[in-house]
Amino acid sequence: MENLKKTKNIVENKIKELRDMTPNKHFEHTKLAEIEINKFFFEGKTVDRVMVVLRANGCEHYKKNGGCSMCSHFNGTDRNANITTEEYIEQWESVLSGKNFDNDNIKFDINDYPVVCVYNLGSLLNKNEISTEAVRYIFQSLNKQKGVKKVIIESRAEYITEETISNIRDVYINGILEVGIGIESTNITIREVCHHKELEDLEIAKEAIKILHKYNCQALAYINFKPIFLTEREAIEDAIKTALDCFDMGFDAISIEPTSLQDYSLANYLYQLGQYRVPWLWSIRDVVQGIYNNLDARDLDIRLGGYFDEEVLSGSQGVGYEEKNEIFPHMTSLNCDRCSNKFIENIKKFNMTYKLEELYDIEKCDKCYKIWEDTKKIKDSRNIESRVLDILGDE
Repeated sequence: MENLKKTKNIVENKIKELRDMTPNKHFEHTKLAEIEINKFFFEGKTVDRVMVVLRANGCEHYKKNGGCSMCSHFNGTDRNANITTEEYIEQWESVLSGKNFDNDNIKFDINDYPVVCVYNLGSLLNKNEISTEAVRYIFQSLNKQKGVKKVIIESRAEYITEETISNIRDVYINGILEVGIGIESTNITIREVCHHKELEDLEIAKEAIKILHKYNCQALAYINFKPIFLTEREAIEDAIKTALDCFDMGFDAISIEPTSLQDYSLANYLYQLGQYRVPWLWSIRDVVQGIYNNLDARDLDIRLGGYFDEEVLSGSQGVGYEEKNEIFPHMTSLNCDRCSNKFIENIKKFNMTYKLEELYDIEKCDKCYKIWEDTKKIKDSRNIESRVLDILGDE
């Protein structure tokens, strides 16, 4: 554990150094960070899902410890200000009214969307990020929307308590509530060093699952695929094992989240040094197939994060990346320029149907498939601690 702590500190110090370089932007506190519509698989069919991203106070893990190695959602927060309960409510009211979107001609009714995501670029259940009063108000209003059948939120495991869940369930009575929890990896070294997750004890997550199930809620595990310092083969194997462990822990669903690159993240920094490559799309298929190969069930709830047919109604993603796209990555998983777009379309179809064959409806690319196969053969004899020291140096 001493080596783990030392290596983790090296990673954390570099992350904090990058955070200090990040320019702070002022955002209007009463306007959403983003709202988009995308296709989602729900109750055996493809439906329209609305995803609301609140302009928020920012992730507390970032403020205290620098945050996760792959994430730069803090780019979308005003770190010198505090968003009040009233301002959160005003943001939410713009969703219900369908106003303040980029296009005034948009006709929006939340009841047209059976699945609603409410995100805050952090943990919706952390009262230091968004007040319990604001969360209660949002869910009280959602309980009145007859067309909304399921709501998805995100939170770190430690904020999932009897108090925070009952605060929602007291007012959101009949609908499905799903809470996404970032597990990333069940290997402690990979989770704490490569992801810099700050979740040393998985018992916290197991307790969170118990609380969610007690209140008739669903638990979703986020698994970040291919963190820094891992080879392609190691990343594939770790994602498969983590998925199996998560289902064994009691999670109802998992979402494989291939690492993407955002400005001022450690993953992006190592990419710029030539020490990191985003995962291959071919590898994503290997991960999903590997999970199915190890489980008998055919009705697994497996999602591939970041790949949905979407229509942006308002927010930073509605403008080009270089201008004001503060929360959208500048690079996602890819193969080569010949087959990446086709593969991404197939991944979107998988997310709309959960049919594994969608991921195989693409020919082996004669430009990159062999390169990918050779990449999977690459081994690194060094342990993770040695890799960190070699790339980032000692404290």
